[in-house]
Amino acid sequence: MPERPRLQLTFLDGLRGLAALFVVVHHARMLLWEGYSSGYKIHPQLYSTPTKLVMALFMAFANGHVAVLFFFVLSGFVIHLKYAATLNETPAARLDWLDYAWRRIKRLYPPLIFALLLTSVLDALGGHFGFPIYGQPTPYPNINRNVIPVHDAWTLLGNLAFLMQSHVRVWGTNGPLWSLHYEWWFYVLYPVFCLMSRRSILPATGFIVVLFGLSFVPSLWHGSFLQGIFGLMLSWWLGVLLAESYVGRLRVPFRPLALLLLVGPLALVWPHAPSDAADTLYAFSFAGLLALCFDRLQTGKLPVFLERLKPLGDLSYSLYVIHFPILALMSGWLMSRSSSHTLPMHFGWVAVGIVVSLGAAYPIHLLVERPFTSRRRTGEVQTPPATATDRSQQP
Repeated sequence: MPERPRLQLTFLDGLRGLAALFVVVHHARMLLWEGYSSGYKIHPQLYSTPTKLVMALFMAFANGHVAVLFFFVLSGFVIHLKYAATLNETPAARLDWLDYAWRRIKRLYPPLIFALLLTSVLDALGGHFGFPIYGQPTPYPNINRNVIPVHDAWTLLGNLAFLMQSHVRVWGTNGPLWSLHYEWWFYVLYPVFCLMSRRSILPATGFIVVLFGLSFVPSLWHGSFLQGIFGLMLSWWLGVLLAESYVGRLRVPFRPLALLLLVGPLALVWPHAPSDAADTLYAFSFAGLLALCFDRLQTGKLPVFLERLKPLGDLSYSLYVIHFPILALMSGWLMSRSSSHTLPMHFGWVAVGIVVSLGAAYPIHLLVERPFTSRRRTGEVQTPPATATDRSQQP
């Protein structure tokens, strides 16, 4: 089967970097500003017009949770891309499971282990000084729900085994690590579905759709572990289907696929939608966004600034796994300065938190992450874990 002409995919790193930055802004807004319901809504008259304008801008980052769906779709694409191209040339080709597993381990573990150590140090520091965020409660329900530090040995082992979210809590204040649980188990299951995909991607896709549907029937599952995995794996698999389309094994043009962008808004008008159903709708929209980018790239109309954001994409995984405990420490310090443990009305500290997180992520990426990743050819896209905000962090 003929391949599509290969495109320069560096822009995907730029998109990944923007998504990671979106997550950081969301968390900085949550941890370093008094918030809308707990602050502005109570005393709007205290806000100047310029501050209200800035608040309106930051409201665009209120739903950081949806970033997880973009990362899942992008991850599925870049994970499957090489194998899809190989199958297109050699239909009998087999996935090298050992090489695949070793690459995933090298990619995930070094930054994760560093992040667990950093979280331990920063949490211990904040606890030593008695900052409110570490002892609960604070005046902010959203922070109280999402910052519940746990540091026992069982939790540490569970995080190293990627069982956070299903069997143990995330380590310390590093709540966003929850998404690595899903990403890891998508990686583990992927080779199994690859066995079904050598002749065609359709049998595996049909099986995943069935499992997705069954995930809404809790009585069929013993516990929530696999139910949760298959409730979200379809979102990841959409990226696999995009990779199949990209190499030409799935003969669907990008332009009609871009219409999937229209699916996501259905989640906004579906009252009481199950979370996994709404997430999947958003994932379809992100698949449509990537298809639109591929179509624009083919016609030479994709904005070039996305490629220039590649350095931000390179450090996005390190940024993701270290930013939250840094912001939590800053949040605790800010609250400790007030007798009522309140956060500032202005957004200056939000900007400081974003800059500090980026500044810390860069050397960590160079020292901890990059030495374990192989040198890439020009235009080749990394296959990092999906990174995202905590699912429970809803505005």
